[in-house]
Amino acid sequence: MTFNPNTEVALLKAQTKLRARKRHKSSKLDKYRTQLCKLYDEGATKAELQRWLAMRGIVVQWTTVKRWLDKNA
Repeated sequence: MTFNPNTEVALLKAQTKLRARKRHKSSKLDKYRTQLCKLYDEGATKAELQRWLAMRGIVVQWTTVKRWLDKNA
């Protein structure tokens, strides 16, 4: 049996595809999509949006807000 790197890579990629999980859960920030986008468009920083969410009982890191805005705004 000889070593074929192409076959090995194909096998590893197939295994990765089987192991990878899709995220089906929606973000807790989605509920505030309209408000967050409008506040961000008006000039609010990500840290200010984090504080705005905290006043409403949603505790998240500013990096979570940043990632959410990168995907949704």
